[in-house]
Amino acid sequence: MFDHPKSEIRLRRALSQKILWGSLLLVNVKKIIGLASLGALAIAGIACNSNDAAPTRTRVAEVAPTQTPWIIYISVTVTPGPATATLEPTSTPNAPEPTAVPPTRTRAPVTRAPTQPPQPTAPPEPPTAEPPTSTATPSCGQAYQVTNLKFPENGTKRRALPGASGGGGAIEFQWDEIAAYEMSPLIGYRVNIRTPANSQALYISHNDYLREKRAVLTQQATYGLTLGDDTTASWNVEVIMSSGEFNDKGDDAQPPVGTVTVCGPASPTFTIELAVEE
Repeated sequence: MFDHPKSEIRLRRALSQKILWGSLLLVNVKKIIGLASLGALAIAGIACNSNDAAPTRTRVAEVAPTQTPWIIYISVTVTPGPATATLEPTSTPNAPEPTAVPPTRTRAPVTRAPTQPPQPTAPPEPPTAEPPTSTATPSCGQAYQVTNLKFPENGTKRRALPGASGGGGAIEFQWDEIAAYEMSPLIGYRVNIRTPANSQALYISHNDYLREKRAVLTQQATYGLTLGDDTTASWNVEVIMSSGEFNDKGDDAQPPVGTVTVCGPASPTFTIELAVEE
């Protein structure tokens, strides 16, 4: 290798130092620019704060026509209510609940039957013969009742067969009439005599009873009530009206002609004993 002269060595050293100083100078210039930028920003911020802190007051006379009013915003905090509403207590009305009205029924559609062909006409039936005219039931006009029985008395004993002297067998019945004067000949009395074995009735008009004062049960009819044994008989009287006349001249056991109508409630009932004797 060739040896360099000393002057070349010195030149190289001088060139290296210049490069080093240039690099340091460039770094310092960048630092200075950064610091200057920060300083400018700080000054600008101070200037803005100073302008906001102390605004210049404008005279009222100069800005009154064009001044904009100040608008102040006040934040209002709304407290949310409860999610569930509180129900008030239910009050029961004193008035009764209204009666439910039943639903109105809807008429079902009417289905018409298919038209049938005309049927042959049946021959007319022969006219029905009118029933025979019946006798109208008589009307008593008002209610009548025998209230007092007189003879035979309640609980007495009567002979059902005639004795050796011919007495006994027939029984007379007496009561208080419904009026002391004559009435319609169609109004009279029916005496009902009953035993466990048989029964018998006597008929007499009111007008005839006013004269006779009795109705008679014959010996044969009395024995027929007993059928040969001692027995108990009950009797009462009813007021009746007949559509025909009473048979007042014959046996009282024969009923009147026509329809018989009872004119009121029966009298009280008496009881007698019927004894069969030889």
